Amino acid sequence: MKNPTKNIKTKSSLWATIGSFGSALTVGLCPICIPAIGAFLSTIGLGFLINETVLKPILLIFLGIALFGYFWSYLKEHKNILPLIIGVIMAVALYIGRYVYINGTLNLILMYGGLTGIMVVSIWNWRLRKNSKSCALCENI
Repeated sequence: MKNPTKNIKTKSSLWATIGSFGSALTVGLCPICIPAIGAFLSTIGLGFLINETVLKPILLIFLGIALFGYFWSYLKEHKNILPLIIGVIMAVALYIGRYVYINGTLNLILMYGGLTGIMVVSIWNWRLRKNSKSCALCENI
């Protein structure tokens, strides 16, 4: 017999994973910061991605996707709100570290700390989901 909650778990896992790693790629491999990536993107016809006005909305979209995944997992699967709260804090730290200038060193700490934190929260969320039992039917399988 098929597990009816498996599809829901797969979707929330996919959202959180895409959002987290998409955010990591948007910030961690920023073509403005790493010239080789900018040159590669220009070579394959994606030079428009080097513009900061394109990267900022992409980062916000990926962060939104990750937070939606954490929220969905909290609401429908493991009922633990800590990954959602810490995910929001890490997303805010990542955004502030990347786009709000405070101090060079502090910005790097916020940006890479938020980046690492959001990826750790994704793994934590995945582990909580893996260990959760969503319904009575699942417990009998």
